[in-house]
Amino acid sequence: MKARDIASILFPIRLRNFIYNQFTVYFRTTTPKHYEGCPKHVELNGPLILDPEKVFIEDYVRLQPDLRIISQNGKVIIKKYTAIGAGTVIIPGTHTPTVGMPQYLSTTHINDQDGTISIGEDCWIGAGCIILSHATIGRGCVVAAGSIVTKSIPPYAVVAGSPAKIIASRFSKAQILNHEAQLYSAGERMSEAELSALFTEFYEGKRSIGTDEISPEDKERLEKAKAEIGIPAFQ
Repeated sequence: MKARDIASILFPIRLRNFIYNQFTVYFRTTTPKHYEGCPKHVELNGPLILDPEKVFIEDYVRLQPDLRIISQNGKVIIKKYTAIGAGTVIIPGTHTPTVGMPQYLSTTHINDQDGTISIGEDCWIGAGCIILSHATIGRGCVVAAGSIVTKSIPPYAVVAGSPAKIIASRFSKAQILNHEAQLYSAGERMSEAELSALFTEFYEGKRSIGTDEISPEDKERLEKAKAEIGIPAFQ
């Protein structure tokens, strides 16, 4: 008698499916480990559910447990210095309801639309967020825990809610210039003119949440942490 036949006798179908799903989730996840190489210093803190062929990760990225990237052929790009919180779901595609096709058979992916979700440098995606198809999250953004992102978010925005809306900027213009001078080469930095246009369009009258105050002890500790993993020092 085959194992499948024995299982059908011993376990009701719902229980069998539950056991199979748990087994699959456990063994398809990425073991908690600190990875070095190329890309450098990517921390994958499992369990994670994703297809590595559809996820493109730059250096210095941290993914927290229970991240799920649900994709047929869509792609997800995660740029350097970004951290994504536990329980976040990223879906770079959409279903199109089709006459004659029951939702149960949506796994055929008929009339699906695949997209690309890009998460910029130095973003913080809080725990339990949902990021939906075609969203672009700009450099330096903060997405508050539990938010649902349905559209593109400009650089250095702080967003929250369902759907996510801009509630603040991460830093002031002067702080962003200082921040980028420390993290990015000259060719990568946003210009003062670009930042002025950004603030005029999106952050007029809104507060910023960041600070540039840091004690000498913490400054030394930060520089030591950067040096240990090889984050370039530009200033």
